[in-house]
Amino acid sequence: MTHISHAPLRVALLGEFSAGKSTLANLLLGRTQSPVRVTATQMPPLWYTFGDAAPLRILDDDTEEALPEDAAHSVPVEGTKAVKVASDAAILARFDLFDMPGSSDPNMAPDTWDRLMPQVDIAIWCTPATQAWRQSEAALWDAMPAALQHRSMLLLTRIDKVSTTDRKRVLQRVRSETADQFRHVLPVALLSAQAPLEQCEASGLSEVMTALEDLCTHAEPFKAPPRQPDRPTRDESAPCVRPLITNPRRVSTLGTVPKHRRRTTDANALI
Repeated sequence: MTHISHAPLRVALLGEFSAGKSTLANLLLGRTQSPVRVTATQMPPLWYTFGDAAPLRILDDDTEEALPEDAAHSVPVEGTKAVKVASDAAILARFDLFDMPGSSDPNMAPDTWDRLMPQVDIAIWCTPATQAWRQSEAALWDAMPAALQHRSMLLLTRIDKVSTTDRKRVLQRVRSETADQFRHVLPVALLSAQAPLEQCEASGLSEVMTALEDLCTHAEPFKAPPRQPDRPTRDESAPCVRPLITNPRRVSTLGTVPKHRRRTTDANALI
């Protein structure tokens, strides 16, 4: 197995289903590895990392199971935290890539995002320009940590499906509504992109690669919390005290949608 010498950053592709996340993943990887569907799918998050190891199924308790090469895309969602797929794609030498299920996918378990999002260093949210930045997307993004928001970009995918006269208006509206919530807001036409990515002027991918480099420069790799020491053997003669258990915040139980923060009126400001 090939190893890299440093802890890689972890970049997550987020958004509602059929927003272009898997298309973007395949473009970044330089090959078709993430299944692209136009309807909701029953798939766990796909975790792409540099190397040549066999695929792994990561269970909810973080144990790992080896998978056959052709089984990575047919793993059951229940009980699966992620499917880890090794690849020699050049971009994975810089960061790991999480292709997450759509946030509005009815087949997605309520806590699917909660399991991996604490490990994410950089977020790329994809929203279709034809229905850009819906209320459901804004509500979910508002609940994300401010630190992650400052290390993120918003991509308006399928910008080529919007008329030339409407593109500027849509981009200005989204930049105004997401003020201070994304470091970059960019339009892209993913299906128009061709490798090499940095030369895809018409698609907007060259600007995406520049923005991604900026985000990588300002991000710190995720560090797993230190392992807790083994608990000492309990004195059986001592009284048993029930520990206080607090439930972590879940995406599915965020409660009422928080009021949107005040937006700036400078629609031309690049976030």
